[in-house]
Amino acid sequence: MQQYNINTPTHSPLPSTVGIPRELESTGVPIDMQEAARAAERARLRQGIMHVRIRHFYCTLEEMFDPSLQGQSFVVGTGTGRPNEPGRVIDVSPAAMRLGVSPGMPLRRAHRITQRTRFLPASYDRYQPVLQKLRERYRSYSRIIESIPIADTFIDLRGCEIPFDSPVALAERLCAEIAEMGLTALIGIANGKAIAELAALMSRKDGRQGVLYIPAGREASFVQTLPLSMLLQLRAAGTGIPSALPDLGEQEENPGSRPPEVEGKSEQVDSVAVAELVAHLRDFGITSFAQVAMLSDEGLRRRLGRLGSWVYQVACGEDSSLVVPDAPPMSQNARVRFHTPSDADETCAAIRKLANYLGERLREQRLKGQTIALMLWPHRIMRHDTRRLFMNEEGEEVAVTAAEETIGGQMLLSRHTDDADVIANHALMLFAHYHRPANRYLQVQLRIGDIVAVTQAYYPPPARTRGRPTRKL
Repeated sequence: MQQYNINTPTHSPLPSTVGIPRELESTGVPIDMQEAARAAERARLRQGIMHVRIRHFYCTLEEMFDPSLQGQSFVVGTGTGRPNEPGRVIDVSPAAMRLGVSPGMPLRRAHRITQRTRFLPASYDRYQPVLQKLRERYRSYSRIIESIPIADTFIDLRGCEIPFDSPVALAERLCAEIAEMGLTALIGIANGKAIAELAALMSRKDGRQGVLYIPAGREASFVQTLPLSMLLQLRAAGTGIPSALPDLGEQEENPGSRPPEVEGKSEQVDSVAVAELVAHLRDFGITSFAQVAMLSDEGLRRRLGRLGSWVYQVACGEDSSLVVPDAPPMSQNARVRFHTPSDADETCAAIRKLANYLGERLREQRLKGQTIALMLWPHRIMRHDTRRLFMNEEGEEVAVTAAEETIGGQMLLSRHTDDADVIANHALMLFAHYHRPANRYLQVQLRIGDIVAVTQAYYPPPARTRGRPTRKL
C-alpha cells in the first residue's frame, strides 16, 4: 500500500520562480505563463529511463567476503560451482574475463579454457542484505522501478520526486552512492529501455565515468555507431511494442478472467532468438545497426518476425518499451488535512484534488483500480472526551475517542479505471451518501484498491515460428 499526503493550506503562497528561464523573469511574464514554463521544464527533465547495471556484482561481493580473492581469476557458477558438474557461469572476475571466460558459458568449458581459475558457488543468502540496500536506494529515486535479476534495474524518471537540474547529475549522484557500497555501476539514460541499456554498456568508453545520457532526438545517431553484437549483452530490454490489453468490458462474460498481473519484467529478451537473429544477419554481412537501418521494416518483419521489426526500430532510434513496476501495490491512498474544520464545498474540492492526484499516479505507473473508498473525519465538539470500544480485525477490543471516529464507505466499479473524472464522480457519490448538512470535516482520505497492471507481457516468438532462413532479405 502506498500513501501520499497532500496539505491544503487556507492561503496558498504564490508559486516560486525557481526553474523559470531568466528571460521570463526579466520581462515580467505573468505568473500563469511562468508556471507553465516551469511545468514544461520539469516535464522535459523528467523524460527518460535510467538503466543501472552493476559490473561484476557476484564477484565483487565474493571479494568483500574473502579479500584474498581480489585480483585473482575466479568464477561464480550455478549449483555447487564445481567444473566437473553440470552448470553455467553466472559471473566472472575481470582477470578471468581477460582469459576468455564469459557469463553464461558452461562450467566445463570455462574449466577447459582456464584450468587454474578458481570456481565458487553462488551464495544467495549472503547477497540478500546487499540486494535489499540496493533496491531501497533505487526506490528512493523513483516510484517506478523494474528490477532485473539480480541487481540491475530500470528507473523511470517520471516517478522521481527528488529535485535535480539534469538527468546526468541525478545519475552521477546514484552512481556515487552505489560506489560507497563498494560496487561499480554503469548507468545509461534514454527514452527507451533498450537504448538506455545500450547506453549503460557504453558508459565507460572514451573516458566517461559510468554515466551516458542520450538526449531526445539523438538516439538514432548513437545506436547506429554500435555493432549489432551488442544485442547479445542485453538482459531485459523490451523487444517489440507492448500491445494493449483487450477492453475490460469484453471480459465481463467470464468473471473468472482478470488482466494479467505485472511480473518482474514486462518484456523479456529471448536470448536464443536474439543470438540466432544476430547470426542470421551476420551471414548476409550485416554486423552493425547502421546497416540494419538501411533495410526495410517490412522485409525484416517478413523474414525474422516481430523480433526483426524491433531491431529495425531500435536501429532507427525508435524505442517504445516501457518501465513496469515490479509489483502493483494493493492500493494507493491520498489524504488532505484541513487547517480548520471545512464545510461540504471545501471537502468536495479536496476530493476532486485527490482524484486528480491518484489518477495521475495510476496513469504514471500504468495501473488501474476497481475499488474506490472514501473516509471522512468529522469535526465534533465534545465537552467530555468520551471513549468507545470497537473490535479490530484480530478480534481485540480497541478504545477510540469520539474525535477519532470516521465515517465513509467504498464501492466496486464495473471495470478497472485510471480516469480521474470517474474516480472523482464515484467519490463524490460516496460523499453525498454519508454527508450530513451539519457536518464539518477535519480531513478526508481517498483510496483506490484492487489495482492491476495494464501493460501486457510480450515474449518474442520462438525461433521455429519465424520461418525458414533464406539468403534473401
